[in-house]
Amino acid sequence: MTSNTGPTSDLEHVAALREWARGMTALSAATELVIRAGFAQKSRPWIHYDEDTRRPWIDFDQIPDLCGAMSGGEQRPLRIAASLSGTTPIVLGDEIVGLDHRWTELMRIAIAHAAGFTEPTTDVVFEGDTPTRITVPPLAVWPDISR
Repeated sequence: MTSNTGPTSDLEHVAALREWARGMTALSAATELVIRAGFAQKSRPWIHYDEDTRRPWIDFDQIPDLCGAMSGGEQRPLRIAASLSGTTPIVLGDEIVGLDHRWTELMRIAIAHAAGFTEPTTDVVFEGDTPTRITVPPLAVWPDISR
């Protein structure tokens, strides 16, 4: 189940990872974080391919054991992504200490994504005793990476 054959281009590979995680906000946020952190290449040991569908998937359970040779700054977003996927417990306070501005921004967006707040939504506010439904903007939006 871990054959390393799948989408041929990097863009197809990333699109296939996003498709694999689509529909599950926490898994999608974790996957997007790994992609945007630059750790979703085909050669990464936590990237696997389903032999039947030839689609890539991320084994988040493996990330903490396989990222040990990386710098602390590289390990933090990977461990946070593994935790967002719902498989790996972390002490968040230990992981966010030392993040630079870019990583902190990605973490903020990933958390909003996992909670389902990267799209406009509705909320209920009370004016006195009267509930009113309002539209609220997204809490965070992934930056355009095509630039």
